[in-house]
Amino acid sequence: MKVLVIENEQAISSFIKRGLEAELCVVEVALNGVQGISFAQFNTYDVIILEFHLPDMSASDISVAIRKYKPSVPILVLSVEASIDIKISMLAVCDDYMTKPFSLRELIMRLKVLNRRGAIIYNNILNSGGIMLDSLRYIVTLNGKKIFLRNKEFSLLEYLMRHEGMVISRETMLEHIWDTNTDPFTNTVDTHIRLLRKKLQNKRRTFIRTIPKRGYCFSSGNA
Repeated sequence: MKVLVIENEQAISSFIKRGLEAELCVVEVALNGVQGISFAQFNTYDVIILEFHLPDMSASDISVAIRKYKPSVPILVLSVEASIDIKISMLAVCDDYMTKPFSLRELIMRLKVLNRRGAIIYNNILNSGGIMLDSLRYIVTLNGKKIFLRNKEFSLLEYLMRHEGMVISRETMLEHIWDTNTDPFTNTVDTHIRLLRKKLQNKRRTFIRTIPKRGYCFSSGNA
């Protein structure tokens, strides 16, 4: 899950970022409304966390502006304001509202729920060709044997399995699994694909195929 946090308080944004990254999320932080709108316009996010009190724009205006570019992205507002009237007014332009102080565990669960409300409802367990991936417990097995994957390897495998049979470009994988600071000319995707292939070695199948000049494709049916 790729998350944009629009928050001007560094202590809060760092706290959220660390917590979400521990859950294998990719997190980017915008420090004000203008920057947040720009990030949302030119990048792809699964969920956006929006601080209610920002120095340059109101949360309502920010949410409306983001909707012009990304009408379907879920937006969760964080605020110290507990007024019912404020909550109702914000829920008219966003998807969820949490008051501060908040539980990080609850925030993470709400984000997962919002993400599931998107266009595609994902299953937690993926099975294909002997590979089982549990996206909640971060477990991968091959023919019943547990395989250790690093965070990016896990996220990359999950993304490929959820798009089984589709050719995914390197640019698309960078956009969804790495942050915008990643050099677009880096070979990190190829490196992680190579590591994944080694860990998923199978005499009967090659799970990840290279499609020349196009990208990679996950398939459980390759001989």
